[in-house]
Amino acid sequence: MKLTHSIPFLCLSLFIFFIDAHGQTIDDALIFSREEPGASARVKGLGNAQTALGGDISSLNGNPAGLGFFGRSDISITFNYLQNSNSIDYLGTNTASKKGNFGVDQVGAVFHFPTRSNSGWQNFNIGLSYNKTQNFNNSRNYEGNNTNSTMVHALTDIMATDEGFSEDFYNSFIVDQFSNPDDGYFPIAVENGDKMQFNEQSVRGNRAKTAVAFGANYNNKFYIGATLGITSFKYDRQTQFIENGWTKNAAEVAVDNPTSDFLNPANVEHDFLNASYELFDNFSQVTEGSGVDIKLGMIYKPAVDWNIGLTINTPTWTTIKEDTRAYTDINYYEDESSDNPFPDDMQYASDYYDSTNDYLLTSPWKFALGISKFFNRGLLAADVEFLDYSTMRYSDLSGDYYINGTFDDINNNIKEVYQSAINFRVGGEYLINNVLSGRAGFNYYGNPYKDADDKNLSGSLGLGIKLTNSVYLDMAVNHQFNSYKEAAYLLDEEFWDLDSPVANIDHRRTNVALTLGAKF
Repeated sequence: MKLTHSIPFLCLSLFIFFIDAHGQTIDDALIFSREEPGASARVKGLGNAQTALGGDISSLNGNPAGLGFFGRSDISITFNYLQNSNSIDYLGTNTASKKGNFGVDQVGAVFHFPTRSNSGWQNFNIGLSYNKTQNFNNSRNYEGNNTNSTMVHALTDIMATDEGFSEDFYNSFIVDQFSNPDDGYFPIAVENGDKMQFNEQSVRGNRAKTAVAFGANYNNKFYIGATLGITSFKYDRQTQFIENGWTKNAAEVAVDNPTSDFLNPANVEHDFLNASYELFDNFSQVTEGSGVDIKLGMIYKPAVDWNIGLTINTPTWTTIKEDTRAYTDINYYEDESSDNPFPDDMQYASDYYDSTNDYLLTSPWKFALGISKFFNRGLLAADVEFLDYSTMRYSDLSGDYYINGTFDDINNNIKEVYQSAINFRVGGEYLINNVLSGRAGFNYYGNPYKDADDKNLSGSLGLGIKLTNSVYLDMAVNHQFNSYKEAAYLLDEEFWDLDSPVANIDHRRTNVALTLGAKF
């Protein structure tokens, strides 16, 4: 549940979710700051190594200096199929889930304007494109038997800091106060017994960029370019955590509070002992945003068969609107069979905890250096990209970082959790004959976390077909592997002397792209 609550940072190999009153989290900052450069199937087949290449529609979102290489106008469209596969180990139980979707990944055009000069500036080219730079669509489900902790631990932690939720959730009959009220609340749910837990998450949406770019060629030796990017995205996440377990008996409750109301047979609380329960913790988030960024690029040819490229990408300054809803339901049964439920007035449904917020997010600066070597029948290209994720920043719409400490606190958490990272891309192309070209590439994504493991690699293969002197067809398959850990829920580990339950996630993305283009 996403409510007003902050617990100690877990320096474990897992994804950390800092929660504040406005709903912004450090993991959202990363999600909304990351993007893949929009690319044609040709460049995808090259592993997106394009900083020192030119003459491809991908230059609009890669290195705009590459537009200067166009000797003719060009128009293309790229179709894409994305298959997400997740293999998850949670508490010794393995679960697999898949989700796929089809769409248009890129549409673009470059217009060539030659100067007709034999020296100096050779052309001034302009490009327009629409690219999907992130595809959020994914589905993850996992389950396991937890014998150490309960989701109720995390909810009682929230009660300690949120008075409104404390008054509400106390009526659930799944918690009670310690004998010393200063210690807060403890679960009536059995803590160290069998509890089947299910986590179901569905994410939909994408991030897209509309780009206007300019590129120029000076003496076929030096190329410059600039891109204005206008970004928009929608992120829709629905999460439900389900827990099936049993409540404690009188002796177990008496350990934490010997004067508890649950121990008096005359009280209604007593009826909730030794009962079977099913807890549903629900969270939904719909986030929409739009932003702007600028990219500057250059490519220099020290020799006919060598290119050296450089790009500087400003942060994306994004205005975001976010709507969230959280609530918890608990159903009680006399035994494990749902045929014997408690009366309706003894079931629990929490209030809805809704929030609507508008804020700004600033992504990191990005710097990329690339080199390309050309051969008689092919080429090799490599890129190195640097960015510092610790510089991501939230602020209000006026740009103020300090609103009752909210943005200041979460920005400090971002600096504590994230670090700078280096991404590496390499690719090659071989001309099989005058019609066919083969391509291959590899990507390494640097770990953005200081104290967490995040292994992220991808490989690609591609094929280019020259249909006519003007029409071409490119195909590519990219397979990405991301291995990380995630806490199913977070609890105050020091207070409870327990570890938050962790899921080990292997996420694989298979991306199939097809580009159809024509020169004119």
